[in-house]
Amino acid sequence: MFGSRSPKRNTGEIVRLSREKALKTRDNAEKVLSRMTLEGKTINFNTVSKEAGVSKSWFYKEPEIRKRIESIRGQQQKSLNGALKLQKQKSLKSEEVLIKNLKGRVKVLEEENLLLKKQIQKLYGELYSKKG
Repeated sequence: MFGSRSPKRNTGEIVRLSREKALKTRDNAEKVLSRMTLEGKTINFNTVSKEAGVSKSWFYKEPEIRKRIESIRGQQQKSLNGALKLQKQKSLKSEEVLIKNLKGRVKVLEEENLLLKKQIQKLYGELYSKKG
């Protein structure tokens, strides 16, 4: 119908639009990652992909953003581990204080118990001597 020649396709425009879309996606992902970091949100591939509206596989294919996510995630894990260690140390200290206080209380109660036993013996003696 149109002759033996096929119409020339405009692939240059398709390539240009594809590159433009890739740049917008990358910029959006960078902005989302920066915002989440500033807000102190948990950074990992799942959370960033949900916020950015991009698949996780896309992040794995983008080496710069992938490294950035892995780096931030590592920093967050280190700070979390440090906080947990500090909390554990505080817990151990408070347990030590509690144990010390309880030991002191036991000692006071044992002394009071001994005093009461002596008073009971004295009262039994007085009672026995009054009957006898």
